[in-house]
Amino acid sequence: MKKLKAVVVGAGWSADGHTRAFQHYGVEVLAICARKPDIVQKVATGLGVPEASTDWRKSLLKHKPDIVALTTPATLRTEVIELAVELGCHIISEKPLALTAADAAYSYNLVKDTGLKHAFAATHLYEPGVFYVRELLTEQRVIGELKAADIRSSRRTSNGTSSKTVKPWNWMNALAYGGGVLNNGLTHQLGMLERMTGMKVVAAVGEARTAPWEAPVVPEIRDFRVWMRKELTPEEASKFEWRVCDAENEFSALFKLAHSVSDNENSVLVTIRTDPDVPANTPTGGLYFYGRNGTLHVDGRRILGPLTLYNMNDTGEALSVPQRFSDALPRIGDDIQNKWVALVRDFLADIQNRPHEPYLTFQDGWRYQVAIDAIRTGQGWTQLPC
Repeated sequence: MKKLKAVVVGAGWSADGHTRAFQHYGVEVLAICARKPDIVQKVATGLGVPEASTDWRKSLLKHKPDIVALTTPATLRTEVIELAVELGCHIISEKPLALTAADAAYSYNLVKDTGLKHAFAATHLYEPGVFYVRELLTEQRVIGELKAADIRSSRRTSNGTSSKTVKPWNWMNALAYGGGVLNNGLTHQLGMLERMTGMKVVAAVGEARTAPWEAPVVPEIRDFRVWMRKELTPEEASKFEWRVCDAENEFSALFKLAHSVSDNENSVLVTIRTDPDVPANTPTGGLYFYGRNGTLHVDGRRILGPLTLYNMNDTGEALSVPQRFSDALPRIGDDIQNKWVALVRDFLADIQNRPHEPYLTFQDGWRYQVAIDAIRTGQGWTQLPC
């Protein structure tokens, strides 16, 4: 089997993650591409990638790789996908697939009839607990027929973690870059929900809310991991330009789950809600699955914690995720890295016609973006494409 070759477009956290995942499975990463020469050179050198490029188009035309990984903010998607398809490259894209549902549909239509493989990297569905919940709900049917579900999460979106610190601006704060909790949180939640229930989200309605604020722009902070740890004193923050943050920081939405789009009468209603600005000791979320014969509660939001099964007499039974599900997740780094590796494992197996778990594709990226646009615009119940 020939050795696959890849080019990674982007030089941030996800570029690092995808590159390490490719290398773990023997894919030769020929180039990493980004705008800033010093940054891309540092990243490429650190990962042992021979070419640090500031011209992604030139690198793709030069190498004609088997795979293109698209890890930039969503402002750069369509052009790369167009050229990758023209060159016959398989494509893996970070979330969101596009800034709008119309653009996401365009990207999906570019690839759908080509025979090329395409993956959408909302990777929290590889959480070991997700596979256990799927077994409990769809194989063991511990709560009987699923009737409804409720997913709640809490965020802290105020500037800084205390009144004495200020959080700097990040692309996550801007809709123009693909920021917001819908693009970067809901995409994970929908992937997890569909994996756990074995059903598809077929319709969505909701409301997104933004509490506008400003944040100082620290030019040297480009890696999301650095941003998460960075806090400024008011004196430090006053030295920088401040920029408006316009991405939504909370939403409430209803979804219909069904085994097919035409099975609306038997759909399951799901509530997903995020609550910002909660005290530090407040639980960060949970998932509740309500069945005809009981309720399954899963602690946590994306990294799932303890599970409790309640029968019709409200007696709770604590459950633990079996070790076999954790053992199935590749282990080469931290939790986020391991999930990127799991996606790449399945993506490569599909390219090479080997058995693999299903993974999210550009079709899912498009479907989820239809739901996101419906929630942002408050346009009422909207059917998702099948």
